[in-house]
Amino acid sequence: MTTARALFVLAVSLALGGCKDILDLKDLEAVDGRDVWKDPALAQAYVNRIYADNLPQFAGGDAIDWSAADANNSDESPGGNAFMYGQLTENSVNYWPYAPIRRINILLTQIDQGTIDTLITKRLKGEAYFFRAWRYWEMVKRYGGVPLILTPQAPTDSLLVARDSTSKVVRQVVSDLDSAVALLPATQATSADNNGRLHKGAAMALKGRVLLYYASPQFNRTNDIGRWQNAYDANLVARDYLASHGFGLYPDFAGLWFVDMNKEAIFVRRYSYPVSTHRWAAATRPLDVSQGATGANRPTLELVNAFPMWDGRPIAGNPAYDTLSFWKNRDPRFYATIAYNGAVWELNGQVGRRQWTYVGSESNNPTPSGLYARKAVNPEDDAFEAFNGQTQWIEMRYAEVLMNVAEAANAIGNTQVAYDQIIALRVRARIDPGAGLYGLDAGMTGAQMQNAIMLERQIEFAYEAKRHWDLRRNMLFESLLNGTRRHGLKITLLVPAATWNQVRDTVDLDATYGQYFAHQVISLDPQFTIAWKSNYYFYAIPSSHLQLNSNLKQTIGWAGGTFDPLP
Repeated sequence: MTTARALFVLAVSLALGGCKDILDLKDLEAVDGRDVWKDPALAQAYVNRIYADNLPQFAGGDAIDWSAADANNSDESPGGNAFMYGQLTENSVNYWPYAPIRRINILLTQIDQGTIDTLITKRLKGEAYFFRAWRYWEMVKRYGGVPLILTPQAPTDSLLVARDSTSKVVRQVVSDLDSAVALLPATQATSADNNGRLHKGAAMALKGRVLLYYASPQFNRTNDIGRWQNAYDANLVARDYLASHGFGLYPDFAGLWFVDMNKEAIFVRRYSYPVSTHRWAAATRPLDVSQGATGANRPTLELVNAFPMWDGRPIAGNPAYDTLSFWKNRDPRFYATIAYNGAVWELNGQVGRRQWTYVGSESNNPTPSGLYARKAVNPEDDAFEAFNGQTQWIEMRYAEVLMNVAEAANAIGNTQVAYDQIIALRVRARIDPGAGLYGLDAGMTGAQMQNAIMLERQIEFAYEAKRHWDLRRNMLFESLLNGTRRHGLKITLLVPAATWNQVRDTVDLDATYGQYFAHQVISLDPQFTIAWKSNYYFYAIPSSHLQLNSNLKQTIGWAGGTFDPLP
């Protein structure tokens, strides 16, 4: 079976780097699919199309990177109404990437029939195996088992493929990642080869994430310790391999997004204006200093309160904590993540600029929570640059590998390893070491350590599309959030505006904040409390797919559902 000619014309146009020989072809429409695997340039263009299809991407694709959706569907930001208020339908979650999987299957089926150099073929196959694993895993974490299609279907094949068991699809995902590890190049973090293309360490890290999720309560209702051991082994291998190739924690937590392909970045989507951009910063920044997008990632008071103090201890009962001046003496990651009323936030490169969020201070779409997210928002960008964002999206970074090691280690009783990983993050964050535990309690039980791990993930990975999935895989929505509401602050000025305008640029807020401002806690869920439903741990297959395939069974827990996603 040959690949459609039009596909290769499109693949050529999506090549990540220029190729004079291809651009000089007089008749691209005459390219035959079988010839692609004889020409390294055409084969590379085809794989570039696979990258374009399957890398996490901004709105418009099936996988979302710089998006507010995951923050809204958690306790990080307001919104996410259908998820958070129990209003999902069978058609709400539609992630069905079989078209890009087909293109991957074409490569894996045909490339060995070509004449390309063996080293090139190995790398291209490794990239294809990685992305097939990525796509199937993204389906599994939403639905459980799905139809497992590993070869390109022909018109004469039966297209009514039934769902395979979750365990079978997970085994295939792991197998594909093992193939990717075997075939992909070994890349040093500091080398020119670390350019955004996949490498062995990325495949190892994704395997560790997959096995951690598969060991988590969403999939592992009987707490099979063997799954946790597999997760620990895989993540430990990934951590040690990456470290041996120069990967590690970037020393500047706030700036790691702005140093392209730094040593913490493992699996990355890179952007370059004008070909590929995103609007994360434009939507996250105050509209007064932005353009074209607004209203995303407004922090909740719950997230603010999750950050510990400078000594790593929680705010509750901490003598250094002040309810009104809540920003004082906090975990340094707080200041890289949250912009509060009066915070110095030098957007557009304005030296000394402060962010005001009190009532009346913002004329354009004021934040409803009294707070802004500042993570990964480059203050040097102007409004145009924010709207045409080029900040890299780090889908997986070394810090996540450390936390994956910690969680799996704790589950198998190796609590000290868990301590070591969290402490590494807190050292990088510059939390006060105290007696050497950086604010962590000594002698924690497994359950206490798991809570500490979830808290550390909440802080470290805020607005990185992790919190929603962490709550879901650990089945924590009901116990932590149901029946509650998210909150923000209504901040009012206590003095006349004319008086305030005379002193606002010079006032010492640390000493006099209470003379000028009062806070009122407000609900960001004014109509309903959070009401996550238990069947949301495995979503429904949308009706459009069921109608096209009579052999697809709906997921148990949804109308007419008979497919069990747990085996």
